[in-house]
Amino acid sequence: MKFIKYETKKEFLEENLSELLNEEAKNEIMIGITLEHSEEKVNKWLMGRIEEGGSIKLIFLVDDDKEGLLVYSPEAVIQNKVIEFLIDNIISLNIKLREVLTSIQNSERIAEVYSKKTNTEMKKGEVVQIFKFDKFNEEHILKSGEKLEKIENEQELEKIENNVKEMYKDTYHGAYCSDEEANKVAKIFIKKGLYVLRNERNEIVSQAVTVRKQVNSTAIGGVITPERFRGNGYAKRCVYALCEKLLKDGYKFIVLHVNSKNQPAISVYKRIGFEQIDETRKIKFS
Repeated sequence: MKFIKYETKKEFLEENLSELLNEEAKNEIMIGITLEHSEEKVNKWLMGRIEEGGSIKLIFLVDDDKEGLLVYSPEAVIQNKVIEFLIDNIISLNIKLREVLTSIQNSERIAEVYSKKTNTEMKKGEVVQIFKFDKFNEEHILKSGEKLEKIENEQELEKIENNVKEMYKDTYHGAYCSDEEANKVAKIFIKKGLYVLRNERNEIVSQAVTVRKQVNSTAIGGVITPERFRGNGYAKRCVYALCEKLLKDGYKFIVLHVNSKNQPAISVYKRIGFEQIDETRKIKFS
């Protein structure tokens, strides 16, 4: 087997982007973070691929923020010898992983090999489902007085911060989100592309964020309806309206990630037209 390490973002994309685009929806995190970050930053990452007999067995990167390993293989189940080869090379480069994220059938096997070879403990995260959307299944048009609006400035930052706190509570089972963290996340949402649904009283009743842009698609996340507005279908109409806009803007499809335990949200997305294409699990090391 051959271990190829790229020194620049340009080299990595030139040799691997076309392969990653074969399953763009599954690879949207790897593609998205590589495209959105500067050449200078990405060049600090470990970017590479493994070949055997001239065929690609694995494409991977380790970012410098989370020290997280992202992996893509054209094969649904990665061979054990390929996993061993990958981990041995990562260890030889003195890179200490903090987490690994890929399809559920591979993440646990990769984590077990790394954990055993480095004598570190591994902690499994929750299962997250990847959904892809390219056409509507049901119509959920906005009601009279409702409008989808992109937030371009920080005039309503406090309201968005409150939404972030509710999102943390829902996503992390009641976890506390500090004012500082909520402010930071809210500003990131606005920078990436924050869309809100307003009701007839101009109140923000739901929101969604375009979190990552790829080549043919974009991913949305940060979907939250404040607790006092729930039960009125606002999230459904907000996501529907945003998907409609994004398709009109030229995106061929839209991706989102949902915790597998969040069945109410999954039900909403499926009714709109999202279809599950994969399951992933993040595993952290300590």
